[in-house]
Amino acid sequence: MALSSEKRAELLRRLNALSQNLINTPDASTSSGTDLLDLNLPGLSLDIDLPNLGSLFPSTPNSIRSLLSSLVGKQVLLATPYDSQLSGTLLAVESDYVVLVETDGSLNYVNISKIEAVTAL
Repeated sequence: MALSSEKRAELLRRLNALSQNLINTPDASTSSGTDLLDLNLPGLSLDIDLPNLGSLFPSTPNSIRSLLSSLVGKQVLLATPYDSQLSGTLLAVESDYVVLVETDGSLNYVNISKIEAVTAL
């Protein structure tokens, strides 16, 4: 059954609106690198397997420690209650502190619990 141009335009409009609010639904296929997009429109129901959809939505670090760990070796700006702008290369993330080397070569040891903000430069 062919769609009329009006119905096709309406379907495209709805698909575009849905793509703005895309939610991947994990299922048994997720472990193999695919996600399931379940699309339900009046009179039309589609289940589409999308390979590697998760790569479009990178995981967000769930703690400041995991964020810091992802930034080792990179230039960062750290804010603490004592110094609002510590900048340099993040050398290491230890159990309760990080090591930051500034451009002049000086080392800063910053307690992770005192870090208020992290910005990658």
